Order: sequence, then structure tokens, then C-alpha cells
Amino acid sequence: MQSKNQLNVIHVALKIPFADHLDYQLPRSLSLPPLGARVLVHLGRNKPVVGVVVGFSETSPHGSLKPINEILDNEAFFNDKNLALFKQAAKYYQITLGEMIFTAVPSWFKQVHNKPVPQQKWWQAKSSLEHAEQLLSTAPKQLEVFQYLLNHGPITSKSLTHLTKSAAQVCQLLADKGLAQANELCLVDNQAAIDPGYTLTTDQQTAWSKLQHHDKHFKVMLLDGVTGSGKTEIYIRFIQSLLKQHKQVLLLVPEIGLTPQLFHEISQRINGQMAILHSGLTDSARARVWQHAKTGKLDVVVATRSGIFTPFQNLGAILIDEEHDLSYKQQEGVRYSARDLAVLRGKIEHIPVVLGSATPSLETFNHAQQGQYLWLKLRSRTNHNPLPNIVLQNVNNNKPNMGLSVKSLNAIRLHLTEGNQVLVFLNRRGWSPKLICQECGWVAQCDDCDVYLTYHKHLDLLKCHHCDRRYLVPEFCPACGSQHVETMGVGTEKIAEGLKKNLSTTDVVRFDRDCVKTPKQWQNNLEIVRSGKPCVIVGTQMLSKGHDFPLLSLVVVVNVDNSFFSADFRATEYLAQLLTQVSGRAGRADTKGEVIIQTQFPEHPFFNALFAQGYETFAHQQLTERIQMQFPPATYLAIIRAQHRDSYMLESFLTEMTACCNDNQHVNVLGPIPAMIAKKQKLHRMQIILNGNQRRALHALIRQLKQQFNQNKVQWFIDIDPVSFD
Repeated sequence: MQSKNQLNVIHVALKIPFADHLDYQLPRSLSLPPLGARVLVHLGRNKPVVGVVVGFSETSPHGSLKPINEILDNEAFFNDKNLALFKQAAKYYQITLGEMIFTAVPSWFKQVHNKPVPQQKWWQAKSSLEHAEQLLSTAPKQLEVFQYLLNHGPITSKSLTHLTKSAAQVCQLLADKGLAQANELCLVDNQAAIDPGYTLTTDQQTAWSKLQHHDKHFKVMLLDGVTGSGKTEIYIRFIQSLLKQHKQVLLLVPEIGLTPQLFHEISQRINGQMAILHSGLTDSARARVWQHAKTGKLDVVVATRSGIFTPFQNLGAILIDEEHDLSYKQQEGVRYSARDLAVLRGKIEHIPVVLGSATPSLETFNHAQQGQYLWLKLRSRTNHNPLPNIVLQNVNNNKPNMGLSVKSLNAIRLHLTEGNQVLVFLNRRGWSPKLICQECGWVAQCDDCDVYLTYHKHLDLLKCHHCDRRYLVPEFCPACGSQHVETMGVGTEKIAEGLKKNLSTTDVVRFDRDCVKTPKQWQNNLEIVRSGKPCVIVGTQMLSKGHDFPLLSLVVVVNVDNSFFSADFRATEYLAQLLTQVSGRAGRADTKGEVIIQTQFPEHPFFNALFAQGYETFAHQQLTERIQMQFPPATYLAIIRAQHRDSYMLESFLTEMTACCNDNQHVNVLGPIPAMIAKKQKLHRMQIILNGNQRRALHALIRQLKQQFNQNKVQWFIDIDPVSFD
């Protein structure tokens, strides 16, 4: 390292939109900070803020510089490869380096302090139940805690306080007896990995052989397997192989609810240290995962979207489960795609990237078809069960009551009497999506957003699902005074109550954001389902993703027709993915499944393309249409979104911006047009859609607009590769 006399100008990245870094003077009293360390600096006349060291120089073109106030870290909290990722991601998503870094890092590192990350004890059982019962025959409370650790560990002692107020002391007593152990992270050190003696299918063996061939260099591989084809088994064997080479693995999943399930499956099969990383953890817990991954203490990290930025000492591969899922795209702040950044990171670190899905996104499908990605196909289920029988139920002649037709209810009863479980899927929560006057047609709307209000019966309130504002239910129509104000449509709450009335002796378990808000609530519901008793599961999109319900034999899908009328060119792709994923939940064990789709349009060509010919054929057709219509992935898309309280000022601003784009020969411009939700939280929203056949030309135009309109009262931002027009 050079002396501070040679490199006394420090380049500091800050969370600012106008520069990648600012230059600061290193005082003689301070040693040169390491690259990637946090420092405290003044920004303008405000109080000191946290910045990150991203470079050094001997001189600065900016003349007199402000000094660095304090160096907060003795070592970097990310590595050089992370910094390379941050720089390239910032350039691609048209943001500053500081904005990218402060989006990526856990909140602990954004705070003004130089304290070490606090450690926490995670307890887990260390012995068999039989041995514990012998030692604890006279200590029933200790045995109860041990059994809980055996079934739910690793967990903190705080999570055991519902069993005993002295949970920490009881855990320590168990440790003293050799029955439990504490780790400094929520991790597993499985010294007795289970080998199930599983024989791979022909498809799996082919995929596994090709994966092994590409395990030491950059290669993107699409693991395209029907639901139940054994993608997880391939993940596990690949992870085992990499750990034997003393490498680390990052596995991304789309939802928090999927992390414990995959974590448990993998932890039973590998000999190594594992940890979970998602937004449900505390700031310090996320920071601990970063530290332990960076120093090599962790072998496998199972994470959601933001986990793509986790630093590793020796990362060997990145695996993306359900790569098509929209959850991998950040929709607020810096709008990055974790899947796309995984590919970029793999290229930077010269490691393989595996994208797994039963329904690949058309972008990934296109890359695989063109040979840019290695295409590994799993076309048969490991249990050799046939795919479920699809029934398109015409609801025009079979009107639903509380969301379900008589035929659907009869099918549900039949499957329950056979000892099976049933899933009723509806991607709409609440009781009803509208409250409407039967006399004049008035519909309850949010005052702050351009959306209808949803009625929630358990609250007896109307609720906006965009700003969370709540309203009392009017007794009379505010427009005409009529008493005939009624709810219209159906949500998961209404369906669940209808099922409870019709199936009074059967458990009805609801999965949606209203009743499942934490990982613990999710686990509690899963335990009811996995008890093996016949039950009906009612859920939204969170249930379409990778969950294994062995006794599920029937899936009923309610209200799919809205997608046929969407303005989003990807709507049918998303519907096909959703229906295929949900349908795949049926018949996964030893029973042939059945899927009932309630629709007003059973003859729609969409259904024939998807179910008669399969998702791959459907995707080929969709890709051909996209190429003809010049939509992604045949072209490159960006949206400039803007919002303001004054709709006239908003439209004037975007009209001026559009005028600067119209002469560009390589980019088609649409707009300004209202966003699909034209007002949200009292702000009017409009957008310009930029569609180009050359990525370089599209990005050059956006850079030009950023320079030209960098000072404006209208708030605007850029969405590169958008997945939604909301």
C-alpha cells in the first residue's frame, strides 16, 4: 500500500444522484483507509454522512477539498469483485456508484458508527430425541425446549420465550449436557450429511454431467424442468461438488417463504455451514451474513433478491431458483434485476450461473434457444406420475357462488373424501375488489390513488392496496344516496369463508399477505398443511412458487380472464407461467392430479397453446409474436417514469423531454402517457416508453436526457428492462 503522502485524495461514493464519487482530503492525522471502507464526511452544510472509499489519487482537479472526518472501518466490508459489480451495475442502470452501493449493502453499514457487528446465538439440537429423553426424564421443560430445537432449529432463545421465560438459561443447560449447541449465525454445520441413495433419471443424469463439465468457468445454464422433475436434486449435487472444491455457493429464491424449505432440504444433504439472508432478518443479522460470507466462514447462503450483492471469499457458483419470477426485479429505488446481475457477476468472477425454472422467462428462453445459454431439459417427473388433468370449466353456464362454481365445489368434496388436499388459487386478496352502488354505478375509490378500494370483511373497512389508506364503509351511496351499495367480485377472504361454510369439518388454510406477514406465520400454516390431514389451501401468487405439498391432488384456479384484456404485452406470458406453476402443485406424490380453471373463455387459443402443446411450444409462439411486433426480447426497453402533484406541470415536463427523443433513429418513443395507475399517494404519474433495437443507442439517449434534465422540480426516474407498466 502506498503511503498517505502519495495518495492523499480519497474518492468517496455517497448516496447522491449527481456524481459517482466526491474527492476528499486525507488529514495527516489519519492513515490511508482500505478500499471499500466506510468514512464519515461532510456533504454540503449538512451533518456528516457515511460514504464508501472507492479510489485514491495524488491530486484532484477540484482544488481545495474538505477533509475526511473519520475512518469508520479498519477493513473493507466488501471485496474488489463486489466493487467491479457495483460499478458495472451502476453504469447499466444509469445511476451513480454511490446509489448502487447504498442499495446493495445491509442497513447496518449505512449507519454512523464504528461498532463491530453484534453477534447472536442461534441454538440447535445436537443429539437424538431418544438420548435426550433419557437424560431429561426429570426435566420436562428442558425436554420441551429440546424437542422444539430439534424441529425448528436453528433459532434464537428469544424465539423460545413462548415455551419458557428463561429460554436462554434452558438452552445453556442443554448445551452443558451436550444436547444443544449455539452458533454465531443462523447456520447449519451438518457433519452427518444424509445420502438418500437416490438414482438420477436419464434427464437428470444428462443435466448433471453437463453441469460438472462447466463448474470451473463462466457459463450460464438454464435448468428447464417441469414441476416435480427434480431440479432441487440437481442443485444439491452441484452444491456438494463445489463444496468438495472448497468453494462457496449463493442460491437465490424469489420469496422469503421459500428460504426455510430449501434451506432444510439442502442442509440435510451437505457437510458445511449454511445461512439464510432476507429482508425479514434484523439489520445486524444481515450484516453478520455479509461478514461471514466474506471471510469464508459460510459455505452456502440461501437468499432473496438483495443477496446477489453478498461478498464471498471464494464464490464457486450462483444458482437462481424460479428465475422467471418477477420478485427478482426491484420495483422501487434502484430498479435492478437480481437475475441479470447474477449473470453479470458470474462473468466478472468467472463462475457458472444456473437459472432454474419450469417456465423460463422469454428473455432466458431466447438466450437458450440462440445458444448463448446451455439448455438443460428435465421433461419427466421423478416419481413418473403423469402431469395433471386440465379441466377448463365454463362459468358462463355454471355461475360461481362466493367465487366457486357448483362443479368446483363438488370436485373439492370428492378429493377431500379421498383423503387428499386441495388448493384454491386466486391472485386477489381481501373480500371483494369493489364496492358499487346498484342504482347509479358509483364505485368506491381511493382519494389519493386512481384505484378502486378493496373491502376487507374481517376489518369491516375499505382499503387501498397501494397506499394502505383505510376508509369506513358507507351506509348510503355518496353520489345518489341509495342504500343499495354492495360488494362486487371475490378475493381470498371471501373464498375462504365460503369454503368454511360449505366444508364445516375441514380445515381451510389461507395464504396471503393479510394473514401471512412473517416467516413464523408462514411456517405455522405450512405445519397445518403438512400434518397430512385433508384440508383446503386458499392462496395468492405466493403459493405458485416451488412449494411441495405431497398430498395435494386438486388445484382450482379462479378468475384468470383479466389477463386477456391487459395492456401489458407480457400479460399472457405471466399468465402461462402462473397457470403452469400452480398446476404443477397437483399430483406431486403418488396420485394423479387434477386442475380446474374457471373461465368465461374456455375456447380461447391461449389455453390450447399452453395445455395441449406445452409451455415450450407456447414460448416459441410468444417469441415469434414478440419478434414480429418488435417487443423484448427482440428489442430493448426502458421507461422514464415521472410524478408530481400538478398534472399540468408533469405533462409539460414529459412533453418537453419527448421532443428531445423524436429525432433518434434507433429508438421508438411512446408518450407521454398516463401510467396504468395514473395517481398514487396524491401524485399524478406519467411515463415515456423507449423501445430500441440497439441497446447502446438506447442507453446513449438516456444519458443525454439525464444531462439535459438533471435540474427539475418534477421527480423522475429510469427503469431499465422494466417488467411492469404500473
